[in-house]
Amino acid sequence: MKMQAQVTGQGEPLVLVPGGLVGWLSWEPHAQRLSATRRVVRVQLLNVQFGLEGRALPEDYSVRTESEALANTIEDLGLKSPTDYVAWSYGGLVALDFALGHARRVRSLTLIEPPAIWALQARGPLDAEVEREVAILRTLRGDISEDQLDEFAHAVGIAPPGQSARTLPQWPLWSRHRQSLRNSPAVLGHRDNVARLRRFRRPVLLVKGTGSARFLHQTIDALAAQLPNAQMVEMPGGHAPQLVSMDRFLEALSAFQAKAA
Repeated sequence: MKMQAQVTGQGEPLVLVPGGLVGWLSWEPHAQRLSATRRVVRVQLLNVQFGLEGRALPEDYSVRTESEALANTIEDLGLKSPTDYVAWSYGGLVALDFALGHARRVRSLTLIEPPAIWALQARGPLDAEVEREVAILRTLRGDISEDQLDEFAHAVGIAPPGQSARTLPQWPLWSRHRQSLRNSPAVLGHRDNVARLRRFRRPVLLVKGTGSARFLHQTIDALAAQLPNAQMVEMPGGHAPQLVSMDRFLEALSAFQAKAA
């Protein structure tokens, strides 16, 4: 399987892997700016594509299904040299799995709040607050309702506490994409080995959003403790710091990738 891809601009390639709700639309404003100097590749996650098309995910669907599709897409685009990857949320989990399996294809890796819960679980039992947040993800099965979407938005920190997600301007877009959240069993079921993190020596930028979910922040801390060449930054924006703090994010990204060159 391969992912849908959109390519804009000229220059050194840069691959943008989106979040698992609205997919590649989330990278549209970044691509417009980055494509002035880079060949920007935006990929669409399979779970988002299938959700929009009203198709069931394959029975054996997993994070590895997505990461292998990403590898096939990169191959199909002819990206042979080590490339910069920037990924958000579920896309960060996918990109991490891809990078750990294809390190030679990666020049640098930027991960914005990836739900790599397996790395957190490797540290020991989850605390009570994290368990409550993760428990909401376990309910996301079958046909995703608007009530489940509202709960998800609060669980991950894209909706502010005490405010219904339905009142936010993004709600109509989120609602149209809510079947994308059928990927939650794949997120929760994914397992890996921290030894693979320790062996990955490419530069990694880990990005936290102030006010995001506790389990996401703890997961980033767990990754930072194992990745040998990682740095971490935090900026406002809840679970979407690259959108809320876009200028600051792009500045941090540019500085990080310049050092990785």
